[in-house]
Amino acid sequence: MYRLDPVIRNYAWGSHTALAELAGRPGPTADPEAELWMGAHEEAPCGVRGADGPTTLDRLIASDPVGMLGETTVGQFQRRLPFLLKLLAPVQALSIQAHPSREEALTAPSGTYVDNWPKPEGWLAITPFEAFVGTLTFDEIASIATELECRRFEKLVQDAPDVRHLLRSVLKADRADQRELTDEVVAACAARTDMPHFEAVHRVAAQFPGDVGAAVLLMMRHQIVPPGHYVFVPAGVLHAGVSGVAVEILANSDNVVRAGLTPKTINIDELLRIVDTERAVLPEVPDGDRRLHSFPVDVPYFQLHQVLPGDEPIEVPGRHKPRIVLGLGGPITLDDGDRQMHLGPAQSCFVPASTGRVTLHGQGTAYIATTGLVG
Repeated sequence: MYRLDPVIRNYAWGSHTALAELAGRPGPTADPEAELWMGAHEEAPCGVRGADGPTTLDRLIASDPVGMLGETTVGQFQRRLPFLLKLLAPVQALSIQAHPSREEALTAPSGTYVDNWPKPEGWLAITPFEAFVGTLTFDEIASIATELECRRFEKLVQDAPDVRHLLRSVLKADRADQRELTDEVVAACAARTDMPHFEAVHRVAAQFPGDVGAAVLLMMRHQIVPPGHYVFVPAGVLHAGVSGVAVEILANSDNVVRAGLTPKTINIDELLRIVDTERAVLPEVPDGDRRLHSFPVDVPYFQLHQVLPGDEPIEVPGRHKPRIVLGLGGPITLDDGDRQMHLGPAQSCFVPASTGRVTLHGQGTAYIATTGLVG
């Protein structure tokens, strides 16, 4: 087992207090702290405290791929750790975005993506986590347009056969039409802040004045994910985090296509190529009162587990697979039979596939990231 030194990402939309509070550090911090990365992504691999001195997780894996990742993982993903574990702490909305499937990443024009991996992801809420995830049905959008008396938006809805064409009409409109549509949507939502969806659109629009993303948010499903609930966001699904704290698990990729609410590059043509306007995404509720909750997905890149506090040792899921264990809320102790490792709040470690059986117990909650591969 190897203790990790995660990498803090200081994006402008991050909190000055949330991650510091989770780790017991003084706050507010000088810079916003948006994400805490635990993984081997080449852009920001976390540090590793090894017996031979400090290194990074990607270098540690490269030194012994089979021992670190296991034969099954190496057979599927070569020497690449297929998942990345994060803590998210937005206080300002992230961009409206979607991620490609493997096939879409491979067939995209050269330079569209930074790698040929898909980027499905999952969020497990630590605090109430506000987000827009997926698009509403066409009938739901039409009802909203009528309820808000947005005449320009109503006309676009009437002229569109489905959600995909409506999204195209909004995103491909000329700048003047987009400005008029955005002003109309924001004004209508300002008059209806008694409704959570409309209040959220109005609040986020104030962060990005004049951005047509406000009209796109009106077409998306507004959610406040309760603590302990999990949302899986597959390839192609539009989403935008807004506020709160969540554990995020994702494929080890940085491929993203943005549609709005960002000063970064927007690629409308590619987004319209990959967007999935049919798939409904709703939070999953943990089943029962067990200490171990697993959140399975239909992708091989990752799986997330949660172990609740308890004094009785419980086996860490994912034996014979690479694992990253994150502790929150209190101390936890891991035991591999030869040694113990103690993790304080917001501390983490890497457990190689060759380590075998590991148990944990303690007053904190553990979050375990591993692959979704069988065997």
